[in-house]
Amino acid sequence: MTRFSLILALTLLISSCTIYTLNPRGKTNIRGLYTVRSEIAWNKATIGKTEIWTIDGPSLQELRFVNGLSDGDKLFENPAKENSPEYKSEMSFLEIKEFIETSAATSGIAEITSRNFRPYKFGSLDGFRAEFSYTHEDGLLREGLAAGTKKDGKLYLIFYSGTRLHYFQTHLDEVEYILRSIKIL
Repeated sequence: MTRFSLILALTLLISSCTIYTLNPRGKTNIRGLYTVRSEIAWNKATIGKTEIWTIDGPSLQELRFVNGLSDGDKLFENPAKENSPEYKSEMSFLEIKEFIETSAATSGIAEITSRNFRPYKFGSLDGFRAEFSYTHEDGLLREGLAAGTKKDGKLYLIFYSGTRLHYFQTHLDEVEYILRSIKIL
């Protein structure tokens, strides 16, 4: 490989990486709808309407804030998967749970199982919460939870997931703290 092609390959690799910045501990405004508080600093990246927070790396554990999906939006953008479902503002919370499961299945997540679906206060708004287990295409078993609500027809979700071995449980108390800290603006 010539020196030029090596430099070109490295440049393309670096430019395709998601850039994370430090999100310090304390209060964070999430897209002008609500705030959360965190006791620890997280690394944060923004992709479209989603903020991804991680401490150990997104392949081990991540906290996702999906902010304001509108009619026709997809939960996971994947151009290769044309059959991904689209959000509809008239969906009930149960239909949103099914939308999440179907979206996950079309994005490379295998064997997703949700449990303990129930009403949940998302700050002062009525919402829902569920726990789930799944296997990603890398073969690792993961655990997760999701909490969500709708405001003005838009969907807001918080997902936390991590590998079943070690990483999910390691930051679960912090995530529970963040969920309890939600304040609607």
